[in-house]
Amino acid sequence: MKTLSLIFIILTLSIYEKIFAQEENEKISSKIESVFVEGILKLKASATNQSTNYKELNYLFVSIKKGGAGNISNNKQSGKFTLNPEETKQLSELNINIQKNDAVKIFLYIKDEQTQKLLSKDSLEINGKKFQNRLSNVQENEIFELKGLTIDETKTKIGKDFYDVFYMEYTKLAEKFGNTVTISELPTIGRSTQISVVVEDKPLYSFMSNPSDEFLKEQANLTMRILIDYYQKKSLIKNEFKY
Repeated sequence: MKTLSLIFIILTLSIYEKIFAQEENEKISSKIESVFVEGILKLKASATNQSTNYKELNYLFVSIKKGGAGNISNNKQSGKFTLNPEETKQLSELNINIQKNDAVKIFLYIKDEQTQKLLSKDSLEINGKKFQNRLSNVQENEIFELKGLTIDETKTKIGKDFYDVFYMEYTKLAEKFGNTVTISELPTIGRSTQISVVVEDKPLYSFMSNPSDEFLKEQANLTMRILIDYYQKKSLIKNEFKY
């Protein structure tokens, strides 16, 4: 009888521990704040720990914009952070140029750093109906994977023009790449800039900017060939190590 009583007590304590842990996780909240200033949508992401425990977390803050012409640009920020009990912390900021016919969706996700369990989420949309239906119900796992995502980190009109040309070529692919492709831009000596194509934090290709439409199209096509070659080689290596 004593053994049975002990087992019962252990099981009861285990159940209460799980319930308590679940309640603690539910006390993490996320929030997207927005303000519109002179054609710029200013966004702030924050998280609050309403529990009595210290938390190690990570976040993903994503904006997806569809322009009036149908082109789509994306921005993603992510990172690790900690929260003390009853602490609120600003995680990130995004500034998005918005015109009358643009549509924007913004997502904020908070996960436990150790278990990778989703603890909290928030979202915001402007003219959301202009997106395709498949984007209206984005699942948490899809957001964290973001297969086929391209990120526009260009700074100038030339850089933006290249991104738009590249994106039009990228959308023609039947199957998108498994990792995020980032188009970044940095200033150089003089008036020119360096445009880079980055995948998995690896610069795959870069070139000096040039305003010529023909030049930008050539660079976009070359970028696509480099990306396709990169993923084909990556796929071959992956298949060679399958058992």
